[in-house]
Amino acid sequence: MKQLSLKPRVGIQSITGCAGCQLSIYFIEDMLLDLLDKIDLVAAPMIKEQNADEKQSDGQGLLYDVLFVEGSVSSQEDLDNLLKWRSQAKTLIAIGACAVNGNVQSMKHLMNEKEVENAVYSKFPSEPRVKPITSVPIHKHVQVDFYIPGCPPDKGEVVQVLKWLIEGRKLKVYDKAVCHECSLKENYCLLDQGVECLGPLMNGGCKALCPSFNHACTGCRGLLDDANLESGKQVLKDKGFDPEMIIKRMTKYNSLQFKEFDEKKGLK
Repeated sequence: MKQLSLKPRVGIQSITGCAGCQLSIYFIEDMLLDLLDKIDLVAAPMIKEQNADEKQSDGQGLLYDVLFVEGSVSSQEDLDNLLKWRSQAKTLIAIGACAVNGNVQSMKHLMNEKEVENAVYSKFPSEPRVKPITSVPIHKHVQVDFYIPGCPPDKGEVVQVLKWLIEGRKLKVYDKAVCHECSLKENYCLLDQGVECLGPLMNGGCKALCPSFNHACTGCRGLLDDANLESGKQVLKDKGFDPEMIIKRMTKYNSLQFKEFDEKKGLK
């Protein structure tokens, strides 16, 4: 009798996005080779010709022990695929800014959505696969078990999550601001240098990569759950930054999150 593999079945799937999050996984390079010895990579359409299908599911209808999904839900085809993958996965992980926060696709939440759709999708009137729906991060449609934010996500964080999963450890959520990591690295604060950095309001976990190279944080890892936007905007205004530019910075990756904060707290 053939012995069943005890390796976790891992898949990587994609909906609307640039596919950069998948590349972050594949660019792990030497570390990925070590991890591949400990997992069964059953689906990765970007690099594998043969990928798992429904016929290979277990007795519970599951194809994946762990499934990484990148991209935002921006079309009916995206939604159909996401619902199918959720039903096939024991653990589903949203990876990257599109899947976690909606990214640039979610900008139309702050625009006239019909005008945006007409400008883009009217070019393909007979293509049912790109039938537009309101672009949202994947947790708006399915249960997500863990999030790896970032544009692109940090490959070290991807490795850490995979190791935790292989070892059966509880996944840990990083809940401190980018500013916290800047302080640990003893970076000279960009705000004090006259640079419109969003580090006080944004999720860390990136090791303050951008500020460490004198580039302002623009929030690709999303707003902190307890971010005080009103105070943050006021601080930036007091430092002389243009209010309109502040909003553009905050909503670059996080338009929907910003809108929900605004509606919840009555911010202006």
